[in-house]
Amino acid sequence: MKRGIALILALVFVFAVLLTGCTSEETPVDEGSNLKVGLVLAGGLGDRSFYDSAYEGVEMAKEELGIEYKVYECRNDPSLYSDQLVQASEYADIVAIVGHEFFDLSQKIPSEFPDVHYIYVDNAIEGIDNLITISYMENEGSFLAGALAAMLTTETSIEGIDEEKIIGMVGGLDIPVIRNFYVGYEAGAKYIDPEIDVRVIYAGDFEDPAKGKEAATALYAGGADIVFHAAGKTGEGVFEAAEELGKYAIGVDADQRYINPDHIVASMIKKVGQSIYDTIIAIQNDQIEKGKVIFYGLDKDGVGLGFGTEDMPQFATEEMKAKIEEIKAKIIKGEIEVPTAKEEEK
Repeated sequence: MKRGIALILALVFVFAVLLTGCTSEETPVDEGSNLKVGLVLAGGLGDRSFYDSAYEGVEMAKEELGIEYKVYECRNDPSLYSDQLVQASEYADIVAIVGHEFFDLSQKIPSEFPDVHYIYVDNAIEGIDNLITISYMENEGSFLAGALAAMLTTETSIEGIDEEKIIGMVGGLDIPVIRNFYVGYEAGAKYIDPEIDVRVIYAGDFEDPAKGKEAATALYAGGADIVFHAAGKTGEGVFEAAEELGKYAIGVDADQRYINPDHIVASMIKKVGQSIYDTIIAIQNDQIEKGKVIFYGLDKDGVGLGFGTEDMPQFATEEMKAKIEEIKAKIIKGEIEVPTAKEEEK
C-alpha cells in the first residue's frame, strides 16, 4: 500500500516537473499572425522609390511579425481613392495610406471605421484617435544631398553662362512636401558654396518618366551637371537624361544607385517602409499616442544619404562623406537650422 502511494507521488512529482519545464520554456509567439494590414497607394508599385519603399515596410512586417497584408493600388485614378480606402478598411486591422492625394479622405474614413488603426505617411494631421500621421523632415536629408552636389559639381562655361556652378532639381508637383525637398537641397548647396546657382523644374507628374527626362534635359542644357529628383517614377526620366548626356543625378526615397551606378552619384533616402514597420509594432504594443504626428528626421535616422554598395564606383570621396557626417551632426544638435516649406515642421 505504502509502495503504491509512493509510486503515485513520484509520478505526480515527475509530471509537475515536466509541466513546469514546458510552461517556463521561452517559445516564440507569433503575435502578429492574425493581424491584417492594408496598404493603400495613390499611385502604384514599380516606381523603385516612394511607393516601393512603403511596400517594403509591410513586407518586412510579414516576415518579422507574421502579419497578413493586401496592397490596394489606385494608379493615380481619383475615382479609385475612396473605394480602395474603404475596401482596405473592411479588410484590415491597420491601414497604411500613402499619397498626399488622400489628405481629405484620411480625415473622413477613419471615423467610419473606429476599430481600425490608420497610418498616413507624408502628412501631419492631429486629433483623430485612430489616425497616426508620419511627417518626414525631407528638408534635412535634402540639405545633405545639396551639400554633396555642391562638392561634386564643376564650373561650366557655355554660351550665356560664365563659369558658374549650377545644380538642378526636378520635382513631381509644386506642393509643400516637394518644395520641402527643394529648400533643403538649395540650403545645403549654399552652405558649401554661397555662390552656387540652384535651379528647379516641376514636371507636373509623379508617374511620367518622359516629363522627368524633358525637365532634366532642360536643366542640363542650362549648365547643371548634377540633377536631384523628388518625382517618384517621373524621376526615372532624370536618370535617362543623365546617361544620354553624360551627366549625373541624385536619387530619392530609396537607395537608387543600383539603377545606374555610373550616373547616379547618391540618393536621398526617406525611410517610408521603416517608419510604417515601426508604427505597426507600436500599434501592436499599444505604445503610441492617439491622434499624434510622428516626425522622422536625421535624429531618428528617418532620412539620410545612400551611396550604394561598395562594388559601385564612388563619386563621393571619403573626405566628402566625412563632411556630410559633420553637417549631419550639426543639424541634429541644432547648430545648423534647415529651412522648411512645411508648416508642421519643427
